[in-house]
Amino acid sequence: MFRVVILLLFTNLFFTLHLSGNISKYINMKYAFLSKSMIVVLFLLTIAEGIRWYLSDRKLQKEHIGCDCDHDHDHEHNHNHEIDKKTVSKGKKVKRFLSYTFVLIPALTGVLLPVATLDSQLVNAKGFQFPTLEDGNDQYGMHQVLNPDMSQFLGQDAFLDLVRKESKSYKVKNNITLTDNDYLKALEVIYNYSGDFVGKTITFKGFSYNGPDLNNNQIFLLRFGIIHCIADSGAFGMMIQFPNDIHIPNDQWYQVTGKVDTVYYPQMKTRIPVIKVTSYKTINQPKDPYVYRNSFN
Repeated sequence: MFRVVILLLFTNLFFTLHLSGNISKYINMKYAFLSKSMIVVLFLLTIAEGIRWYLSDRKLQKEHIGCDCDHDHDHEHNHNHEIDKKTVSKGKKVKRFLSYTFVLIPALTGVLLPVATLDSQLVNAKGFQFPTLEDGNDQYGMHQVLNPDMSQFLGQDAFLDLVRKESKSYKVKNNITLTDNDYLKALEVIYNYSGDFVGKTITFKGFSYNGPDLNNNQIFLLRFGIIHCIADSGAFGMMIQFPNDIHIPNDQWYQVTGKVDTVYYPQMKTRIPVIKVTSYKTINQPKDPYVYRNSFN
C-alpha cells in the first residue's frame, strides 16, 4: 500500500510542477519531454503496483479464511526464539519506516513548500568566484559567475569553434539587445570577443548585485542561467558603470542600455566587459527570471 502512495505522490509532484510552470525552476525546458515521460511512467507504475497490492491482499484473505484456526497450541515453544523473532520484525519495521520517510519527504515538500527563486544570496553563499578567462579550470557549472563557459560540456576546441560561429551574427550589429532566448549565447560571444564589441550599444536586464572590489559607481547585473538543470546553474551577466556614484541594493531588477568597454577587475585578475550606462529603468522581475542555453549550434 505504501508503495502505491509513494508512486502516486511522485506522479502528482511532477504533474504539479508542470501544471504550475515551476518545472522551469529546476531544468532547462528543452528537456521537459523527459519529465513529461516520467509522469506517464510513474502513473503506469502506480496502476501496476495498485493491481499487484490488490491481488496480494485478496490472496491473503483467501488463505486466512481457508486456514484451520482450531488447533492445539504447543506450550513448549522456545520463548527466547520468539523474542528474537519479534526483535528482528521490529527492526525491519523501523528500517522500512525510515526508508519510506526519506522517500516521502521530497515528494511532499516539492508540492507543499514554495519554490524559491535564486538571487544574490546564493551568489554570496557560493562565493563570487569563477575561472579567469586565461585558465578555465572550473569543473563545475554551479561555480560559474558572469561568463558562461560551455567548454566543460563540449570540450575546449569544440566550444571555441561554436563561439566563433555564433559571433558572426553579433559582430555586424552596432545595437544589440540580449533577449531571454539568446542571453547566454550572446554573453559567451561578448566575453570571448570583448575587444570587438567596444563602442557598441547593448541593452539587457537582470538583478543587481554588489560584488567585491567595485567602485561606487559600479554594480553587476546578473541573471541565473541553467544549462541542463539547476545543478549546473550560474549567475551570468556583466558589470555596469554609471556616470556618477550610485547606491543600488541587491536584487533590484533593471533594464540598462550602454556602451561596451573593458575594465581590469582585480577580483578575477583579468579584463572583463563593462557597460557604461547611458539609460536605465527599474522593471518587475520577469515571470521566468531564469535564462537557458537553448541550443549548441
